[in-house]
Amino acid sequence: MSEMNRIMMSIFLAGLLAGCVTEPPPLPQQNAADPQVRSSPRMPRNLLAHDETTVAIEKRLSTTEGEAKTAEAMDHDMEKMPGMQHGTMQHGAVEPEKKAVADEMKKTADEMKATSDEMKKKSEEMKTGTAIYTCPMHPQIRSDKPGKCPICGMTLTKKEPKHEDH
Repeated sequence: MSEMNRIMMSIFLAGLLAGCVTEPPPLPQQNAADPQVRSSPRMPRNLLAHDETTVAIEKRLSTTEGEAKTAEAMDHDMEKMPGMQHGTMQHGAVEPEKKAVADEMKKTADEMKATSDEMKKKSEEMKTGTAIYTCPMHPQIRSDKPGKCPICGMTLTKKEPKHEDH
């Protein structure tokens, strides 16, 4: 450290220590924070006294509570309530919606099977030793004749078939 920094640090520490040892400023008379001041024996007025608003709210709440207890005690005859008969709940449009979803799922499954069958057929055809054309960017695209890639439009390149020795 340079000499100037040491002097500045000494001044700072002296000021800090001087501030710590001085007495705090005196409190105003009758300040509640002063330990010599005694609190008055008189209790403050009830801050939780019931004003008009509180009384009105309590009255309404007790009425509501009474209505709730009456409703709980009521005997509910489920057979007389429309749509609440056991075993015959009315679901509205739920059943037709379920059927529509099931039909759509079956249609999708059938389409997937047809696509799978076509892919198997193409795979068998390609195993016969004919030339295979593929896309340089998308090797999953395979064709038994020249053409364009359906994904990127590049010209398919010819790959010689692998000859299997039997």
